[in-house]
Amino acid sequence: MFGKEVHSKIYFIGLACLAASLPLSIFTTSLFEILLVANWLLEGNFQNKLRNLRKRKSLWFILSIYLVFLAGLIITKDFSYAFHDLRIKLPLLVLALIICLSEPITARQFKWVLVFLIGGVFTSSLASIAVFTGIIDYAYKDMWEISLFVDHIRFSLLIDMAIFSLIYMIFDREMTQTKWERFIYGILLCWLIIFLFMLQAMTGIIIFLAVGFILFWLYLHKIPSLVLRWTLAVFMLTGTMMALSILTRSIGRFYKVEEINREQIEKTTINGNPYIHDFSQSFIENGHYIWLYLCEPELKIEWNKISDIDYNYKDEDGNEIKYVIIRYLTSKGLRKDSAGVSQLLAEDVRLIEQGKTNYLFSTKFSIYNKLYEVLWQIDVYRKNGNPSGHSVTQRILYVQAALGIIKENFWIGVGTGDVRMAYEEFYKRVDSPLSERWRLRAHDQLLTFLLTYGIIGFIWIMVGLLYPVYLERRWNDYFMIVFLLVGFFSMLNEDTLETHTGVSFFAFFYSLFLFARKKQDLKI
Repeated sequence: MFGKEVHSKIYFIGLACLAASLPLSIFTTSLFEILLVANWLLEGNFQNKLRNLRKRKSLWFILSIYLVFLAGLIITKDFSYAFHDLRIKLPLLVLALIICLSEPITARQFKWVLVFLIGGVFTSSLASIAVFTGIIDYAYKDMWEISLFVDHIRFSLLIDMAIFSLIYMIFDREMTQTKWERFIYGILLCWLIIFLFMLQAMTGIIIFLAVGFILFWLYLHKIPSLVLRWTLAVFMLTGTMMALSILTRSIGRFYKVEEINREQIEKTTINGNPYIHDFSQSFIENGHYIWLYLCEPELKIEWNKISDIDYNYKDEDGNEIKYVIIRYLTSKGLRKDSAGVSQLLAEDVRLIEQGKTNYLFSTKFSIYNKLYEVLWQIDVYRKNGNPSGHSVTQRILYVQAALGIIKENFWIGVGTGDVRMAYEEFYKRVDSPLSERWRLRAHDQLLTFLLTYGIIGFIWIMVGLLYPVYLERRWNDYFMIVFLLVGFFSMLNEDTLETHTGVSFFAFFYSLFLFARKKQDLKI
């Protein structure tokens, strides 16, 4: 229909718009994937594409991964879920095929694809800030909920990719030749780093710090000045020691608990009503025991005087407001009685009504607050508390469930469609303490592959993903190194390839960095 030049332009535009769509819209992400497919088919020239297909061993390894997914149908019982899973993973097959068998884009076009990615991430961050500042009327409880278009974890991974792309573009003299352009990239870089921490997506933050640390030592030798090299190395080591010091002090601060004399502890409130002191429960909040100095009759009466939310209210997730009140009062060192409630300020009441269990959480930007939340969950889990709804510790049970299923299905797994069924049966069999709503998957893509396809399928998938990097000689390419680190670190904490956005993220960058550029344009 069109000439080769037109199809090449459509292909480039499709790549750039797909990059911009990833942080902005699931719909347009799918739309531009379809555009790339349609353009590739209409372009024709299939004889040449078939010849290239025969030559590119790396592509065959990638395509063979999808054969593993299909082979998993042989032992599948739930075909409805299986076909859903196969559809979700289609971009991994399709984008690799299209990008590998299309003409490579120029260095200038590659730069514009990165610019579109950065533009999409920046635009999405502005929308989030509009929510945060109230310009966009959108209710949210936690900071990560201000991510409007894609879930905060995938968004944070895209922010990481944009950040490391900007770092390269700032320092590479051939890609960025003017000072004003470098200045703009620097401003964007600073903003995206700040925003990443504002978003409080811990997966993205930890990956950013880990990948940044690794890249620093990988590329330190490229700095020509020996003095600058040693200065930066000292700063990096100092910063690492400071981070470890903050972590150590935070743990010490968390476990600094008040001393209680059981014999001399007060038995009644100032109104003469009896306290309940449950010494068998050692849960703490800011160093104070939660289940000491509790008088629920007084607590209920006084709370209902100052709030429109009833003391016995349960939210849609089944969480009871009374436990929020008890924990919040404890966090301030107040007793759980009428006297304690009387000392609450209007701001305290508002925070409790929002479900905040600790006055510390009134501060939106605090490293210690995030550390405290993690430490509290671990402490509750260690003391045999129910981990349901606790994002960190319930993952321990997810991993235990995954390992249990893997042990029973080590060689060939449970099959493409039976992952959900396998988890449900395992949780019931072991009588998991997790409530029904929180009986989820492992949130670890590598474990999911091992569980689904067994050790044979897992090894096949890993070879299919990593060996092409060797065949295409991309193992020392900056962008491929960044992507592999970001992608595989994310797999340790998320089922990256189990959602459309996650698969599109992985498939797009993997194929782009592996196949899209001419070999002479690659740099380490």
